[in-house]
Amino acid sequence: MRSLNAILLVVVQFILFATITSAQASPKKNDIISLSEKGNGLISLNSNTYDRFTEGKRDYGLVVVLTALGSQFKCVPCREFDPEFELVAKSLQKNKQKNELFMGRLDFMDGQQVFQRLQIMSAPNVLYFPPQKAGEHKDFIRYDLNQHGFSAEKLAEFLTNETGIKVSVSRPMDYMKLAVKTFLCIGAAAILKLIYRHFGFIFYHRNTWAVISIAIVLTMTSGYMWNRIRSPPYIMPGRNGDISYVAAGFSNQLGIESQIVTGIYGILAFCIFALIKTVPKFENQTRQRFGVYIWMACFIFVFSALFSFFKIKNGGYPFKLLI
Repeated sequence: MRSLNAILLVVVQFILFATITSAQASPKKNDIISLSEKGNGLISLNSNTYDRFTEGKRDYGLVVVLTALGSQFKCVPCREFDPEFELVAKSLQKNKQKNELFMGRLDFMDGQQVFQRLQIMSAPNVLYFPPQKAGEHKDFIRYDLNQHGFSAEKLAEFLTNETGIKVSVSRPMDYMKLAVKTFLCIGAAAILKLIYRHFGFIFYHRNTWAVISIAIVLTMTSGYMWNRIRSPPYIMPGRNGDISYVAAGFSNQLGIESQIVTGIYGILAFCIFALIKTVPKFENQTRQRFGVYIWMACFIFVFSALFSFFKIKNGGYPFKLLI
């Protein structure tokens, strides 16, 4: 009987200890949970709260975006990425483990000290702070926006891999956008039906398919499929809020780069087409000669621009033509 009472006493003491420990859970975590609930998953940070929630013991993970949303900064990438980051934060609220991972936003106006301390000269930047025990010092993990792009799905995939928590993005249905697309599709189909009897021969003309073929070739040789597979950002934030249109190195690429290359290749192709098809039709030899000079000059100038573009892409590119 005494042994049974002793066992019961130990069990009761253990339960009381666990209850007290649970009740005395990290006040820092209680505060961050409260702020997350108030912000619908997104915590607005300043220099003080950033230091408090990222330093010392953390029994949670924290993702912080350092951004500059003020109109005076003219940070277009910041405004493009912010709704995607907020979407991940709202989607995380539906997760059963929402109290194990939190999302915060630190704007430059509220955290200039943090920006200066981290020597951050451009925005946005995404930092993930994993859980750490007392006395530990784990460095944050930077999310590479240049490599992964601005989409919420890519950020969610990164967080899933780093935290082990399944982060799924739930995009709200834009019924107005869907209705507009449906209306435009119906209208386009109706217009095609009306004009087909008068302009149907265009679809069977060889020049039509020649143009389509050239467009497909230019698109595929300019890096379009690479963009579809890797989903890079359309543009890249530079220093002081500037915008970069070219990503350094041949292993990286921006969305706008493929459009620039397509335009250059298209002009070069048109120059060759003019030399082959248009110039020989001139009956006057002087006009033919000037036509050759003009289109060759255009071709050489645009081709030199292509060399310059490659030089910007990779500083070690050795070739140069005119510019």
